[in-house]
Amino acid sequence: MEEITGQTTNDEYGVLSKIFSSRAVAQVLDFFLDHKEFDYSANEIAKKTGLSFRTIFREIPDLEHRQLIFNTRRIGKVNMYKLNVDLEAVGFLEKFSLEMSQIASREMDSYKPPLTERESKLLEELDSFSDNVMHHS
Repeated sequence: MEEITGQTTNDEYGVLSKIFSSRAVAQVLDFFLDHKEFDYSANEIAKKTGLSFRTIFREIPDLEHRQLIFNTRRIGKVNMYKLNVDLEAVGFLEKFSLEMSQIASREMDSYKPPLTERESKLLEELDSFSDNVMHHS
């Protein structure tokens, strides 16, 4: 914890821990990064992320305050929200997310168990079949 003139600040964990204060925030941001073209109601976000409406309703104000999402319009009594793609930090977040998913994908590929004898034979048959199709076309 930092201490400034005898006072304690809340900066002990840094800005990322404030933004990603819960796994739910990360899930909501992941959802918006994957669906940035449209706006969504809190109810739609809850359904698509598997989080409760109450959780979404709790997290939205902070995401709005940090300008990561914004209220695009109101349909009746329902607010619609969209990712703020004009915020430079969102672009960095998108790039970070993409790079981390590529790393995770490479890790998954390197942890694949070796093929069983049966799987190897099936792959050989498939390769042979595709070669025959290509040569007879």
